[in-house]
This record gives sequence, C-alpha cells and structure tokens, in this order.
Amino acid sequence: MRRGFSQSTTVRLALALLLAQVAALALGLTVIHRFTAATILADARTAAEVARDDFAEEYRQEGEAGLVRAIRDRLAARDDRNFVVLLKGPGGAPIVGNLKQWPATFGDNERWRRISLFREGGTAAEEMGLVTRRLDTGHVLLTGEVLEAQAQLARASQAAFLYALAAGILIAAVVAALAAWILSRRVDAFARAASAIASGKLDARVERDETGDAFDRLGTSINAMLDRIEALVGELRMVTDSMAHDLRSPVSRMKATLEQALGRTRDPNATAALAGAIDEADSLHRLLDTALEISRAEAGIGRDQFARFALPPLLDDLAEVYGPLAEDEGFAISVDAPAELELIAHREMLLRALSNLIDNALKYADGGSAIRLSAARDGTDVEIRVADDGPGIAEEQIGEAAKRFVRLDPARGGSGAGLGLSLVETIAHMHDGRMTIARADPHGTIVTLRLPVAA
Repeated sequence: MRRGFSQSTTVRLALALLLAQVAALALGLTVIHRFTAATILADARTAAEVARDDFAEEYRQEGEAGLVRAIRDRLAARDDRNFVVLLKGPGGAPIVGNLKQWPATFGDNERWRRISLFREGGTAAEEMGLVTRRLDTGHVLLTGEVLEAQAQLARASQAAFLYALAAGILIAAVVAALAAWILSRRVDAFARAASAIASGKLDARVERDETGDAFDRLGTSINAMLDRIEALVGELRMVTDSMAHDLRSPVSRMKATLEQALGRTRDPNATAALAGAIDEADSLHRLLDTALEISRAEAGIGRDQFARFALPPLLDDLAEVYGPLAEDEGFAISVDAPAELELIAHREMLLRALSNLIDNALKYADGGSAIRLSAARDGTDVEIRVADDGPGIAEEQIGEAAKRFVRLDPARGGSGAGLGLSLVETIAHMHDGRMTIARADPHGTIVTLRLPVAA
C-alpha cells in the first residue's frame, strides 16, 4: 500500500530538521528575553535600594528636616520620572512623597516586592517595585521604581520575539526544504538505478557527482556490485541460452527417430509408448523454445524492432485465431478497446505474451465461459487485460504464479512447464512495463500488462 505524503521519510526528516531549528531559535530568543528582563529588573531594584540607603544616610546626618528636603529636591529635579518615594511618621501618617497612600500590605522593613499603586496625580494604577526601611525614630521610608520600562521592554521583546521567530521559521523551512531536496536528489539517483535494474536494464548505474562524500562512495560501491552482477547474469544467460540452443538439435533428432520408429512398429504397446515419447519430446522442445525467448527478451534483443501500431486490430486478430478453439472449450472471446488506441512496442512479442495468457485461460479457467480482451489508455500508459470467469488463482498463490518452472496445480496435468507467465512478465519488462495478476469479482483471474505508450 502506498504511504501518504506525510509519511515520507524525506518529509519527516525535513520536518524534524525544521522543528529542531525552530526549537533552538525559540529557546535562544526566550533566554535572551528573560536575561534582558531580569537585568533591567535588577537595575530597577538596585536603584530603589541605593535611593533608600542614600535617604537613610541623609536622615542620619540631617534629621527629619534634612530628609524631607532631600526627598522634595529629588522629586523636583524630575531626572527620574519612574522614581517612587514616601516617608511616613511614627504614627503612620504620610509626610512627603509622590504616592497617594502607604500600601496596606507593606511592612516597615520589606525587601523588594512588586505591587500596583497610584501615584500622586495619577489616574491609573502602575506596577512598581518597592523596598522599605524603618528609621531609628519610628519613621518608615519607602523607595522604588515604576516598572514602565520593563513593561515596554516586555512588549517590545514580545514583538521582536514573534518577528524573529517568524523569520527564523521561514529561514529554517527554506534550509529544511533545501536539505530535503539535496537528500532526495541524491537518493533518487540510487532509486533510478535500482528501478532500471529491476526492469531488466542491467547496464544501469548510479549517477555520481565525484564529490567523494558518503553518497558518492556508496554509489561507487553499488556500481562495482552492479558490474559484478551484470557479468554473472551475462554468463548465466550465455550458459542458459547455449544449453537451450544446443539441446534443440538432439531433441529434434530424437523426435525424428521416434517418429520413424512409430511408423515401422505394429505393436500396440510400442506404438503407445512411442507416441508418449514424441509428446514429451514436443514438450521439451517447447520448453527450450520458451527458455530461449525469455533469455533473448531479458537481453533486450528485439528492442530495435519496436514500432507504432494500432492495438485493437491485434486484439481482434487474437480473438479470431482463438475463437474456434475457445468455442470447442466452451468459451466465448470478446474484445473491448477504443479504435484510436496506439502504442510503440514489439508487435510479435506482445502477440506472444497475449497468446500465452489466452492459452492459460483456456487451460486453467475450468467451468468458465468467457475470456475478455480489453485495453485502455491511462495517462502515458496503456493497460491491456486478459480476464476470465474461471475459479481464479488463490490470493496466497498470486505471488508464486509468475515464478519460473512453478505450476500452481500440478494435479491438473498437461504439458506446461511453468514458463508461460514468466515469459509474459519478461516481455512486459522488455517494454519498460509490468505485469500484474489479480482475482476478478466474484471469481476469475485478471492479468494486466501495463506498458508505456512510447517504450
């Protein structure tokens, strides 16, 4: 089953890279934001504590009058609009400062605390950071800073964080997409070579970029492996082809001798034995012929004979040739293909493949009554189907059907050697196509040849 786009390894790798970059960026921005805010807040606290200590020293040296004068001078100077101060007497009444009242939740010796209060003349509560100190005479001094700068920084930092994060996500997405593209491009080189090898082009090789990186070294190793495989397969094909070719002459001579002996004998038992031997010689001869055809098709012999032709007349010819035989076996052959359908292929090889499929249907579709030849255009491909309404191939046996010398039901007898579907599959590969086998609904078998229009 084809996996969804989101399950693609390349897509998941790109997303992982994107998420890693975004997470690193977000972490970095968060650390910077928090460190900056903490630094400014520490500066405000330090300013409040320094002002408290300075006023306390002023009180120690000049008394209450000097402290009041110093507070008023500081407020009048307006060099720090965020400065907050309030002095209250031993009885709790405010003496001087720029707060409307003493915060009810604050004690006489408070360390740094944050609270929202109203300043004199203010119309809205403001967040402040405050410290307090009780003086020797019972007076209590409060100093602090309005944290408006911190609020502004937080807003600006948040906006900068969002802008930087958006820009970072965009850059990370581009980097991740670029990395995925580079990876896909390199992997595609291996995939193309593997696909070509699978279709029978044993001379295909991985394209190298001569960079000397891991992918390039892997390509070198794979190409060396393919060179060795091509040499071994070539030797095997040569041996198979030679054996099949060399055996045809002895088999032909043996058949001729048996036929001569059959013509001379009058013994019924000898006649039956010789007739059986001749049938076996014919089967062996057909097996050798099929083996030779498979070997030549795998070697690509005949690709120079590809030509453009109309497909419906070929299907009509097959139906006409097999019509009488099909009727004798209780089948009716029908053709369904658009008249304008054309493709570029080896006409004789395609005719042989479809003949094998019809032979199989006549031989194995026990109890069936119809064989249907059909063809249709599907994008850049042509799908040719041979379907019957027989019992069909069991699901668990479909994968074994096209293997060489495999007969799914030997008990049926017959002279087949299990090479018919192998030849069909080889012819499909020769055309850069493929063969598929499926069960029909409700029963029967459908064999499909999917071939490119221009092989």
